[in-house]
Amino acid sequence: MTSTIIFISLGVIFIASVSANIISFWYMRKVLSRFYVASEEASEIFSRLDAYGEHLQSVYDMPTFYGDETLQSLLDHNKEIINFLKKYEDVYSFTQPDLEEQLRAASEDFGSDDEEEAEKAEE
Repeated sequence: MTSTIIFISLGVIFIASVSANIISFWYMRKVLSRFYVASEEASEIFSRLDAYGEHLQSVYDMPTFYGDETLQSLLDHNKEIINFLKKYEDVYSFTQPDLEEQLRAASEDFGSDDEEEAEKAEE
C-alpha cells in the first residue's frame, strides 16, 4: 500500500516537473525572441543613423555648404545621438557582433562612391 502511494506521489511530482519545464522553456523562448527582435531593431536604428550622419557629412563637405552653422549643429547632434546609442552596444551586438565593422566598411564604400562621383563631375 505505501509503495503504491509513493509510486503515485512520484508520478505526480514527475508530471508536475515535466509541465513546469515545458512552461519554462516556452516562456524563455518567448522572452528571448522578443529580445532578439529588439536587438535587431536597435541595430537597424544605429545603422540608419550612421548612414544619415555620413550623408549629412557629405553634404556639409560640399563647397556650397561648407561652414554652414545649421549643418554643423546637425552633425554635432548626430554625433551626440550616436554616442548615446553606443552605451547600449551590448543590446545590438547580441545579434550582430560585427555591426561596427559593417558600418565602417559601409562608410568607406560610401566615401569611395563620393570620390568617384566627384572625379566624374570634374571630367
